[in-house]
Amino acid sequence: MPDETRNRRLGASFRQTSRETVVILVAWLAFLSWTGLVCGLAGRLEDGKTVETLYGMPRWAFFGVVLPWIAACGFTFWFSTFGMKDTPLDPDRSAPSADSGPELP
Repeated sequence: MPDETRNRRLGASFRQTSRETVVILVAWLAFLSWTGLVCGLAGRLEDGKTVETLYGMPRWAFFGVVLPWIAACGFTFWFSTFGMKDTPLDPDRSAPSADSGPELP
């Protein structure tokens, strides 16, 4: 099936939400990988070595949990503000129909 036919059959709203879903999943996997790698590699403690701290918590916990959490919150704010688009769900309907009831203020 040609791409044009497929794109006409799928609505613009569906295509937009599909793109947004891919971005969100990629970001989620990136932050998961960051947390897993940093906590897994830096969280190992060798015998006789003291735990290094940063802001009163283990250094690996700050860089493996707190920092990606702050970055994920920043990404979420940025993406929801600038990356997501509002699309009309029914572009064929420009005015409310007679059977839809009265308009609410």
